[in-house]
Amino acid sequence: MEPQTGKATKDIAQEIQRLIDQEEPGVLALVIRSVGSSPGKVGSKSIVLPDGGISGTVGGGVVEARVIADSLNALDDGLGPRTVHYKLDELGMSCGGEMSVYIEPLEPPKRVIIYGGGHVGAAVARVLKTLGCRIAVVDERKEWANPERFPDADEVINRPFAEQLTVQPPGPKDHVIIVTRGHDQDQLVLEGVINRRLAYLGMIGSRNKAAGARAKLKEKKVADDLVRTLRSPVGLDIGAVTPEEIAVSIAAELITVWRRGGGNPAKRPPIRPVGDAEPKLQSDDSFPEVVFDKEAD
Repeated sequence: MEPQTGKATKDIAQEIQRLIDQEEPGVLALVIRSVGSSPGKVGSKSIVLPDGGISGTVGGGVVEARVIADSLNALDDGLGPRTVHYKLDELGMSCGGEMSVYIEPLEPPKRVIIYGGGHVGAAVARVLKTLGCRIAVVDERKEWANPERFPDADEVINRPFAEQLTVQPPGPKDHVIIVTRGHDQDQLVLEGVINRRLAYLGMIGSRNKAAGARAKLKEKKVADDLVRTLRSPVGLDIGAVTPEEIAVSIAAELITVWRRGGGNPAKRPPIRPVGDAEPKLQSDDSFPEVVFDKEAD
């Protein structure tokens, strides 16, 4: 295959711009090494979409099918860009060449909804904005939730929690953090979002409060698998005390979920590799398993 033309590169650039404008995920695949007889030449590139669709090409055939599979895995596992090496004869191709492909997930900003405009909510908004998140804050008290107190928020909504949950409930791409002014309000929001199958759900409180909240959910016949999605006490246990420290612990937990949590494989069937050989990653860095055993609170 000949190297891609300027038009092909422009088409790829326009597709990346479309993904950015529409806040949709995708994966850039770029051939950076080609040895011997291989279908993809250096500079060949494509955009892989979450449904397996592709714009552009890195060579076609079995190797492209494998690049698509590895790109979708990269989109799910949250481990960031990587370089994957392919020996084509190990994929059942007779050409006997080798290819190295740089794979970079292109992910939209994470959406975070903070229910509660108090000190912890303000600190969480400040910290998460540094991670590039899109922040919405919900609190009916205008003296607490306003652009002056939340200059980093993309949206400040002054409505009672129950009304907001009816008018504009969170969706499966949203990360919800519950830090309202009291236990009753926390429980109200929790019960209003628990069935939404969110990307993340965290609630502030002690271990006793968390246990009580889970017990109330079970009394209301909430499914056990949904109850287990609640991360409470929210944040990694770093001994946080101040609002700023709590915000750092929440950010650390979110980063752990994003980078080591493995995405959401339930969204589609497991991706099966094409060919017999496993790709070789450039780095042999490994990530230890992280277990959130909040049920023991």
